[in-house]
Amino acid sequence: MEPITYLWVLLSYFGDIAYWLGFAISFSFIYPFLEKKEKRKHVWILHYLLPAVLLSYLSSFFLKLIFKVPRACVALAYCPQTYAFPSGHASIAFAFFTVVFLKFKRRPHIYLPMLLLALLVCYSRLALQVHTLSDIIGGSAIGVMLSLIWYYFFKVIKTRKKSLHFYFRKFIHLGGVFIILLRLSIEVKYVFSFTALLTAMFFASEILRLRRICLPIFCDISMFCKKKEEKGFLIEPFLFGFSLCILLLFSLDFFLAGSLPLIIGDALAGLIGYRFGSHKLPYNKIKSVEGSLTFFASTFIALLFFFSFETSFLLSIFSTLLESVLRKYENLLLPLGCIVFYAFIK
Repeated sequence: MEPITYLWVLLSYFGDIAYWLGFAISFSFIYPFLEKKEKRKHVWILHYLLPAVLLSYLSSFFLKLIFKVPRACVALAYCPQTYAFPSGHASIAFAFFTVVFLKFKRRPHIYLPMLLLALLVCYSRLALQVHTLSDIIGGSAIGVMLSLIWYYFFKVIKTRKKSLHFYFRKFIHLGGVFIILLRLSIEVKYVFSFTALLTAMFFASEILRLRRICLPIFCDISMFCKKKEEKGFLIEPFLFGFSLCILLLFSLDFFLAGSLPLIIGDALAGLIGYRFGSHKLPYNKIKSVEGSLTFFASTFIALLFFFSFETSFLLSIFSTLLESVLRKYENLLLPLGCIVFYAFIK
């Protein structure tokens, strides 16, 4: 191997997910022992940098499985076994640069060297002949876009968490659409592993939070999602992830029958009911007529993309009635009830 090749390999490590996972784990262990002043100074790494890097990598990873673009280096001695487009290294490198730029945009002596590093990481993938220019451009665009979205979204939630906690919770709920898209696009084992990992991490975070040990990122998300009256373990967010894991064990039609009412119907019903729900249901005062109508309409439309008119209508009626009477454990009982009913009418 030529000396210049060693340089490109070294630069590539700065865009490697293994490097960033090592950094994340190390920093997470160090952070709790920092003084309060140092914590405030470096908390942006936990709130903005690491989530942006992780989101960029996961997006590029799953997009590889969707597009399935073969590598250009198949005839070379060294060639990664994964697909090519988009470049994960480029997405990570530009996610890192974007967050640093947003954090230190008035300090060019900080973000300009990071821009140079990101460009060198991208070029190293071209020099090693493991990516094409289109792979690099696609990965870089993903890194920049997701970092911008996460940075400004989390900034708004962080500064106005008391007034926006409900919307943040429903945003997480609607984020389940991403799981549906993955289930429709790639092998279910990857989707299950991803969902199970997030659910297990949230469970562990809640256990630690109740013992006054804050697991970075997950603990913050819990605090932003927590209702005022909730004092203990946040059971509903956990049941949401747990239910998706259960649904992923079933065939695609059962998965959709349970997940669409849970993710689309319940989230939109909550948003409309919260904003416009002035007419309460006589048998369940925490639910509204407006919310139930929204649940039925949104669930019915979503189901029509995958099922017949009759099946969609019957399942929408049943899920609306079930959702309207539930008071607790809705994120578990609703999807399980839907798949049982679907098995009956199938």
